[in-house]
Amino acid sequence: MTTKTDNRTMLTDLYELTMGEAYLQSNKNEKATFDMFIRKLPEDWGFFIANGIEDAIDYATNLKFQDEDIEYLRSQNLFTEEYLNYLKNFKFTGEVYSVKEGTPVAPNTPLIRVSAPRIEAQMLETILLNTINFQTMISTKANRIVQAAGKAAVVDFGARRAQEQDAAVKGARAAYLAGAVATSNVMAGKEYGIPISGTHAHSFVMSFPTELQAFQAYVKRDSTNPTLLIDTYDTLQGARNAAIVGKQLEKQGKRLGAVRLDSGDLATLSKQVRQILDQQGLDYVKIVASNDLNEYKIAELTEKQAPINGYGVGTELITSKPVSALPGVYKLIEDETGPKIKLSAEKQTYPGIKQVYRIEKDGKYQYDLLSLNNEQFSGKPLLEKVIKNGERLHPKRNLSEIRNYCLREVAKMPEKSKQVHAEPYILKISNNLELLVNSLKTKYNGVKNENNLLEYRYAR
Repeated sequence: MTTKTDNRTMLTDLYELTMGEAYLQSNKNEKATFDMFIRKLPEDWGFFIANGIEDAIDYATNLKFQDEDIEYLRSQNLFTEEYLNYLKNFKFTGEVYSVKEGTPVAPNTPLIRVSAPRIEAQMLETILLNTINFQTMISTKANRIVQAAGKAAVVDFGARRAQEQDAAVKGARAAYLAGAVATSNVMAGKEYGIPISGTHAHSFVMSFPTELQAFQAYVKRDSTNPTLLIDTYDTLQGARNAAIVGKQLEKQGKRLGAVRLDSGDLATLSKQVRQILDQQGLDYVKIVASNDLNEYKIAELTEKQAPINGYGVGTELITSKPVSALPGVYKLIEDETGPKIKLSAEKQTYPGIKQVYRIEKDGKYQYDLLSLNNEQFSGKPLLEKVIKNGERLHPKRNLSEIRNYCLREVAKMPEKSKQVHAEPYILKISNNLELLVNSLKTKYNGVKNENNLLEYRYAR
């Protein structure tokens, strides 16, 4: 299922527009190439799952300033009429390469490469970073939770804690892409075809004279494998009441689907609840758990062999707590004068147009190799052309297809990179790329080293 593309042209930082006018007035609109990449991994993360790529392609190919956009910009008294007329007819005409959405990647891997007239390429910066940084962060966090849960299912419960609608809906999509099996978010289910799932609130139980009456009322309207929240008053008594309802459903030829724990010592309670249910012949009833869960808590529950079949994860999934943002950036790597490099402390970039090769051995990925685009290696190239002359080259991929691809790719990542306390997946640098970096350092640091420059020219 796909959604209607919305125009987000005005979702941009002011400096994209002011630089554009300065470029236009300076007759500096030759072809330029930018890489979008994420600089470094948060603590304990082994890799990123590239996400937001499909949305980014849509936004790039649909950029258009509406009449009301031009009027707003005119009202700010910041731009000439010549430039406003340029924006009125603005359209992205360049080309874009990207990794496939759902690909696990190392830091400093180009996720998107944009080549276009300079103003057009610059205009994509904010929307690409806004889109890809957030969705990549949530998909990666969600996959960490899924990995920690092992065979247990993970459901997104994050809508009420997300930073408003976009984050809730896009976050639910990101979580599903990365391995969650469902979402409580009905809008995300409608928009993307994600399975929707949920229970009832404690307030529902409190609205009836007794917990047992509340459970009976709930299964009356939801008798297809319903889930009962059993910790409003006393969890173990709640389990006994759920068992009574479960046996009543059996007499109707129906089944209780699950009980949900939302507080207390989940490891101990889940074992006690399992015993209560099993003693009543309800071994098929599943136990699901929630309560401010994250990958660390779930990994601990898995280690303790808690008999939990599923987890509802809200706040820490949809906000990626404690990681509030990813350091994704969009940097110039080449223009009409040649390769470009940024040499700021701790922010050095890799210059030139590049490709990434994935090296595999015995069915597992070993490392990736970042190289210059004209080099050839035996691994699988990750960057593929997705936009040509401003037009999308391939239909938007189905979410289920992306999800299946993502999970297959993650399964082939090194085990040590999938742990809760993970080791980073390795990105190696080719010799020729390293040579280019050193030659540009020499050039911009004002030190002559003709041998290094000649060696680079020969390598090209």
